[in-house]
Amino acid sequence: MDDEFAHLVPDEDEEIPETYEDTEDVPEESPLDVLRRCQENTDLEPFELLKLDAEKWLDGQQDSQALKQRWLALDQELASRHHYFQEGLRFQEWSEFLIVTGREVFEQFEWIQDQMQRFDLGLETSQELEVAYAIEQIYAALVVLQHAYKTLRELQDKLPAMSDSPLVAELIRVGQLAADEKIPIDSFLERLHVYQDMQERLRQALQLAQPAPREQAILDEERMHLDAAFETQQQGVEELLHFAETLDRLALERGLELLDQGAQVQLRLRQRLDKTDSTSCPFCSASNEVHSRFCSACSARLPSSTPADTTTPTASDGLSSHFQRLASAVQQRLRGQISEAEFQTTLGWFRGLYESVCRQRNAQPPAPANAPPDQKQLLAEAQESMQAGLELIGEGLEQLEAGEQLEDALETVIAGGDRLLELAHSLQER
Repeated sequence: MDDEFAHLVPDEDEEIPETYEDTEDVPEESPLDVLRRCQENTDLEPFELLKLDAEKWLDGQQDSQALKQRWLALDQELASRHHYFQEGLRFQEWSEFLIVTGREVFEQFEWIQDQMQRFDLGLETSQELEVAYAIEQIYAALVVLQHAYKTLRELQDKLPAMSDSPLVAELIRVGQLAADEKIPIDSFLERLHVYQDMQERLRQALQLAQPAPREQAILDEERMHLDAAFETQQQGVEELLHFAETLDRLALERGLELLDQGAQVQLRLRQRLDKTDSTSCPFCSASNEVHSRFCSACSARLPSSTPADTTTPTASDGLSSHFQRLASAVQQRLRGQISEAEFQTTLGWFRGLYESVCRQRNAQPPAPANAPPDQKQLLAEAQESMQAGLELIGEGLEQLEAGEQLEDALETVIAGGDRLLELAHSLQER
């Protein structure tokens, strides 16, 4: 063997360490030192509050229950953002780079969820270093997400504007890819079915809507054009179904053109419905609709507000601000003070919170086998009551999303929230 490599061969009597820890003692880090590595602001307020309270907890200035509430708030916010991302990210097959970046976002969400569970377990078992490491990993993932979102925005801004309607633009892109056999035809059909479903939801919402007088006048004026638009779009869907069977490019072009014609009518209607006078917020100067009670940018109460409609159900004072916000959105929608798009955004946010609570409920472990019978019975009653409350909320939320009887749907959601509130009070009394 050459002398050049002789130093790489251990002596026969030399003991080779099996792990890094065998070679030297590594001092355990201080949890506070770990947190200090996460000083930069992530622009995610629930995480920043969690980070601050974690420092207080480590210093003995905060109890674990208060920190757990911060954890729940962050979990709800992450669930909402994940939901928005899933709904908002489109054109996945259009660009390989876009696919890679989109997958990176989903991977970061999954990693954050793992670290959220790590944090929760560390908090329950008082493992301070585990809590600190979980926060550090969440922080790192949020930094990656910020860069990924920026990349996605830049990529999507470069996409050609094929239609003013995002749904039609997506069908155009995916249809061209399917015609070129770059993606399966089933991928195109999946999006076409989503388009059909959303059009049917829009049709039902318009039929069951209880618009304000100004909106009703606009709908009456546009009714004939709107009915024609739905018929035109249905013809377009039939052409696209024919394309899916034959890969006839002419059928694809005819179908997409008909969809775009119908979409233009709907866009014009939305613009007319959304056109309102605006007022500036005295605190942040943001523009708001004239009848808005709170600023859409900073949430400050606006000086000019319309009294609440006493016939519309409101969330009771005991319920969280999340229910209050949903109730306010329903009231504003019924009075024509917010657009359908703004209303659906609020529903999407509430849907994310609801699904987060359902996941947490499903993750609750069963009662220990050696638990006293009265505790088992209490847990069973609590689970049954929570299930009933969540079912009511889910039922009402589906009705709101479909635009069906908004007042009755909100009452159902609030009834579910009251059921959960009664459960919380009952557990506290016991």
